[in-house]
Formats: sequence, C-alpha cells, structure tokens
Amino acid sequence: MKNLLYLKRYVKMHPNNRMGWYLLGKEYEADGQVGKANYCYNRAGDIYEAFEHSKVPADVLKDYEAKVMEMAHKREQKIRRWRYSLLGVALLFLIMMRSVAAPNDQTLLAAKDQPNKSDVTANSVGTDKSQQEKPLFHSPLAFTAMELSYGSDETGDAVARYMKQQAQRSAPDTAVVLGMQKVDKWLLWKPELPVMYTLAEGDNAGQTLVQSYDAKNCQCKPGQLRHYQKEAKAWMQQQEQLAAMQTAISHYQTAKGALPAQPNQLEADFPGNWLSGSTETMNQTFTALKALHSSGQLPAEAAAGKDSEAAQIMASTLGGHPYFKQPLEIIVDKKKHRLAVASGSVLLRNYEVGLGGARTPEGTFNISIKVMNPNGKSDGDFGSRGMQLSDSHYAIHGTNEPDSIGMDESLGCVRMDQADVEELFDMIPLGTKVTIANDVLPGKVWVPEKRFETNKSQNQTDPNTIYHWLD
Repeated sequence: MKNLLYLKRYVKMHPNNRMGWYLLGKEYEADGQVGKANYCYNRAGDIYEAFEHSKVPADVLKDYEAKVMEMAHKREQKIRRWRYSLLGVALLFLIMMRSVAAPNDQTLLAAKDQPNKSDVTANSVGTDKSQQEKPLFHSPLAFTAMELSYGSDETGDAVARYMKQQAQRSAPDTAVVLGMQKVDKWLLWKPELPVMYTLAEGDNAGQTLVQSYDAKNCQCKPGQLRHYQKEAKAWMQQQEQLAAMQTAISHYQTAKGALPAQPNQLEADFPGNWLSGSTETMNQTFTALKALHSSGQLPAEAAAGKDSEAAQIMASTLGGHPYFKQPLEIIVDKKKHRLAVASGSVLLRNYEVGLGGARTPEGTFNISIKVMNPNGKSDGDFGSRGMQLSDSHYAIHGTNEPDSIGMDESLGCVRMDQADVEELFDMIPLGTKVTIANDVLPGKVWVPEKRFETNKSQNQTDPNTIYHWLD
C-alpha cells in the first residue's frame, strides 16, 4: 500500500512518465483493483505492451520495484525535486536493462497497436505474415548505432522504430544495434563498434524479438556475430559517404541559393571542388539525398522503385533514413592537439595534429579553399593537401616536418600527417564549419584501417597562386 500511495503521487507529478503508470497499474492489479489497473496500463501505452509480453518474471519485476522504492524513500530526505527526477531515470534504467539484456534468453516485445488494452494479458495482433504484402525494398539487415548503454532511452526508441516499420511492412529481417562509447558529451564512432543487440520479427505477427549480445550476460553465436560486425563495418563506411554528400549539398545550396542539379556540380575543377570526388554510393544516392535535404522525407521516386539503388541503401539503416542527420564539421582542440570530424554529438574521427600554441587562433571558421599540392608541391611546407580557414592566412594542411605533429611548432596553422590530411580532404566538403577551442575533445586518437577515399576526376590544383599560410 505504501508503494501504491507513493506511485500515485509520482504519476500525478509526472503524468507523462509511462513507466510510472505501468508500475502503478501493477500495484493496483495486485490489490485487486482491476479497473484502476487497466486505466494505468492504458496510460502506460507501449511500455505496457513491451513488458507484459517480455520474459521478465513477476518476482524480478517486483524486486526491482522494491529497490527503486527504497532508493526513492531515501531521497525523500533530500530536496524533493531531485528525488522525483532521479526516480524516473532509475525506474527506466533498471527495468529496461533487464528486458533488453536478459542473460541467455530472447525477449519478445509486442506491437503497440492493440485493440483492447484493458485485458492485462493482451495478445499481440496483426495479420498472418504469410498474408502480408511484401515491401518493395526489403533489406535482410539494417543497422543503427547509439550509446553503449543497455538501459538508455534510445533502446526503447530503436524498438519503437522497428515496430513502426513492421506495421508499415518495411521492417528488415534483422536490425542490428551497435554501441558507441560515450566520453563527456561525445559518442565515439570508432572503427569497430560492438553489437549490443538485434531486433527481429517474432513467430507471431506484430511481435519483436530482442536478442542481447552483452558479452557478460548472454551466450552469443560467434560466427553470426562476426557476420554482423563485417556487415556493420560496410554500413558505417556507407553512412560516412552519405554524410559527406549531404554536407556538400547543404553548403552548395547555402552558397549558390539553389540545390545542385547533378553530382558533377559538386565535383568541378578547383575552386568549385565542393567534393574532392565521389563514390558509387554517393552517386547512387544523390537524387534521394537532395530530395531528403529539400523536404525532410524520403523521395517519392525511391518508394516507387525508380531509384532502387538509393532505396536499398536507405533501407540499410533502421528507419530508412541516413544515420547522420547533421552536417559534418571540424573541431580542433588546442590543448590536446586533436582534430575531430563530428556530426552533432558523434565523433567520426579524432586525429593528432600540430599547432602553434597561442599563435593558433580560437573561434569559428569555414573551409573556403580546398587545394591539392599547394604551391605546386606534394612534399613542400604544406604537404599534399591544403584547406584554408575562411578569408585568413590560416589553413589545415600537410607538412614536411612530421615530427612536429603533437607539438606547438607551427606559426598558427593546423598540421597533419599525410594520410590524415588526405583522408580529411576527401571527407570534408567546401563550406564545412571549423571550430578551434581548448579542451573540448577526447584525448584518444582513432582512425579506421580502411580510410575514407573518393574517386577523383577533376583538377584540384591551383598553379597560379602562391599560398602564404602561416605554416
């Protein structure tokens, strides 16, 4: 009864917390108040659906609830506002972690749309899978990535996205969820992201099967997991290419006031080399990405089968859209001598660089010039690639003094090793935002074994200009 009274107060103060409604419903049900329990289950929505159809034993659920209540009562000795906010986090973390990462088992999550939620043991609904219309583009595997935390809010979001695709008859055979380590505010897009869990359709229509690959808790199938990791690596490379193309389209439109009509407008000779080149994936998805950039939705021709390559590539990501939603940008950390490529809070690369200490300016710039073999040399002071920062005498470039990487020996420019600067040149379009600051990046360096590289066809040299960057 004490828990019942507490949970009543909790949902009154937090009416949108579906986990709180679910736990309150369980208390009413145990107390024999079926009508009130059904009301709470309706308010709980898909949380009720997921956990009533999962293999979480009732005694385990009650044990977690008791632990949460104990924590909550202790917090009542502190400021009430903090106690309530932290309780919601603890509830969601403890119970969803149990559901998703159950050891040696698989968890069935029922679909959201059920006709009668008043039945506590509601069955999942949907037409027989053999009678469902097959989607035009059906990918056997789709991927997504999120924070490496089995109890995060994103876990529920991934399940919800998969269920939505099931309802639309466009769900992949298997969705693979990769985990990214979080450092401060950053999520690290490292070359080898671990598989956290997979999502697949259950035996009954409208059900989602969740298989954890938490090495501490589950018995995984190494052969199958290796297959996922191999496919995941290819998916990650694909998503980087889509991010580069989308970033180029965005900056081109900002500068020209119109979207590019053809991919070759982004791959013109210097100084119109928005992209250093392209890949097959970038060219295949150009029309779809342009339409997506313009409308925020997948283009009609992709859904209609007129752009099948693009649609298949889009289907490789859970939800059917490119994974990276924000343009690529460059962040330079003067204190740690690091240069990162980011999209929102995700760091795709983290290179070691040489700087100039106080001579390197702080602030926000953009890539205004991209040139190969600046001053006609690939082994000169500026190496084989140069990217000027706005209308200034500073640039990100290569160097013929590799020992200066990690040091403050430049006159203010950002020096990079040849392999690093050549990858950055291919990855980053003209117009890319550059932020130079102090102590903002992780210290660990990471780059993939297989570098980002485009196929170049245009002339990107500038023999008529002598660059006087502050090397």
